[in-house]
Amino acid sequence: MARLVPTWGQRSQRLKKNASAWSDNQELQINHHIRRCLVKLIPLPIPDFWQFPLPEFHTCLLTDDGSLTTNRLAKLLSEGGWRVVVLSFPKSIVMERPPLPQGVNRIVLADFSEQHLQQQLAIILETYGLIGAFIHLDPEHQLCDSKSQKSILKSVFLLAKHLKRSLNQVAQTGRSCFITVARLDGEFGLGATIDFSATSGGLFGLTKTLNLEWEGVFCRAIDLSPKLNAEASANLIMAELHDPNSLILEVAYNSQRRVTLASETASIP
Repeated sequence: MARLVPTWGQRSQRLKKNASAWSDNQELQINHHIRRCLVKLIPLPIPDFWQFPLPEFHTCLLTDDGSLTTNRLAKLLSEGGWRVVVLSFPKSIVMERPPLPQGVNRIVLADFSEQHLQQQLAIILETYGLIGAFIHLDPEHQLCDSKSQKSILKSVFLLAKHLKRSLNQVAQTGRSCFITVARLDGEFGLGATIDFSATSGGLFGLTKTLNLEWEGVFCRAIDLSPKLNAEASANLIMAELHDPNSLILEVAYNSQRRVTLASETASIP
């Protein structure tokens, strides 16, 4: 026997009728017991520098933001003993590719498909061994449109997915790292003085989530003011990489101070 299926109009009328009956007969009271708090910037001292021994597999995968920061950071990492491989995004996304220091190799993504990303990571693993550190440099929003920024953010999520095994395996014998660097305003977007894209904020959520899931991997999200030059930016990232304090998950730098976020004592009613 065929069953009569109500049309969308009939279903809509039924939903409105049920909702009306609910509001007339019962008082809707929902309390999820979720505490909401205001957040504020907390000044931090300059981090201590821990000269940790490099892990057996000390390849660092560094994404290219199209600025001289990539060059300067790759140089510092190489001088620190890391074997650096730079991963460049398609030229349609990030047009500039500054020259790299001697001894640093570049892998270029042709597109953002997960299959292609896996293929490139497989080549890196086969050539250089396990990856012991990953540092993502997010391009400044002036260099990318909104669609490109979302594509880059998605690629970082995919990179995290496929680097999970490598980073966690390396963490068993030494420090392995997952670091993301955004260019908001150096104050987690609270400064209201610099125009930035909110898309990069997804890097902070990803990094803090991985910190919960990857207990042995050092995870940190960094916000650098766009006003900081390449030399200063690279030095600050290296300082965070060597910070012995693994309890701090996110830091920001402007030209004057290092800060993190903390919740206010008073809750939002």
